[in-house]
Amino acid sequence: MTRRGLVGSAVAAAVTGAFGTAGAGYYFSGELLGVSHTQELAVRVLAVAGDEVRLRRDVDTVKPIELGLIWPEGAARLTPAVRLAGNAVVRRVAEVELGALRPGLAAAVDYNVFSTDPKAAFGLDFATVAVPGELGELPAWLVPSPGGAGVWAIAMHGRGATRHEALRVLPSVVDAGLSTLVIGYRNDPDAPASPDGYYHLGDTEWRDLAAAIRYARDGGATGVVLFGWSMGGGATLTALRRLPVADAALVRGLVLDSPVLSWDAVIDYQAELRHLPAPITWSAKRFTEWRGSLSLARLDQHPGDLTVPALLFVDEADQLVRTDRAHAYASARPDLVTLVSTRDGGHVASWNVDPSGYAAAVTTFLERVASATRAR
Repeated sequence: MTRRGLVGSAVAAAVTGAFGTAGAGYYFSGELLGVSHTQELAVRVLAVAGDEVRLRRDVDTVKPIELGLIWPEGAARLTPAVRLAGNAVVRRVAEVELGALRPGLAAAVDYNVFSTDPKAAFGLDFATVAVPGELGELPAWLVPSPGGAGVWAIAMHGRGATRHEALRVLPSVVDAGLSTLVIGYRNDPDAPASPDGYYHLGDTEWRDLAAAIRYARDGGATGVVLFGWSMGGGATLTALRRLPVADAALVRGLVLDSPVLSWDAVIDYQAELRHLPAPITWSAKRFTEWRGSLSLARLDQHPGDLTVPALLFVDEADQLVRTDRAHAYASARPDLVTLVSTRDGGHVASWNVDPSGYAAAVTTFLERVASATRAR
């Protein structure tokens, strides 16, 4: 799920006035289901001096956490160091990964931080493979374990994101000895489009994850640990409920970052932040279900359905997915769920707040589940 959310308050007011409740609801449903891979370049590079860059100050650039900076022809990584300078911030550049960083650039903050591939980012050998899916071939990165077949990690990014979302966690997974399959799925720029051109909030996307599990099984995997970010986290839980028994039996555990546990709740939260009237929120939900041929209620994730250990990351500054659902989910299943909460990062930004703590939590979890015999 992108950080753009559903729609801005000013646009919401304009749409409501122009179209009324039904029109506004239809518009908002299109914002949720619509596929877009364009990045809003809202950050202005004001100056570059040595290993420092001066950026226009906003809610993202001011955060003292690790960040990426991307522009159409390039990318850079920024350290957590921030120095305020009036309406600007000065950030230290850890590395320019691609292109040239220069004054005047229109750029965007990238919470994925790493914008290349496993080899360029971490020196990890990998192959780009094609996973057979129901709509066609799905692109994926395969990072093999030196130990050969065994337990695999399969990573699924969020709505509107890319495979780069998984790069932050990749060293921890590789160090744990797992082969890793980072998948693209329907409606990614380099993957088949869905027949109607819409996202389906995990209701169909889970089938591409199922295809990846079959690919891992055919490749010799004796078990899989599923990683999911945002919508990818919700789709992972949906897959766990809908997988054929033989494939579900391979799943050893889940690592979920800012997972969408209820799209009903996400829409309510976004409407609340934008002070939208209840009739528009209701209309947006009904149009979402109609246009996407889905049921929001069937995409709710219930703790009673969980059958494997799960590690959940949330950040309390998340402005896209309210964290109370994850806390309630974890509280209901202390036997299976470990929840790690960070602060002042944002959506899918727990790693950025505390990279070493994040890595340690993943390592501990994988040590526990990757070698465990699954009881059903």
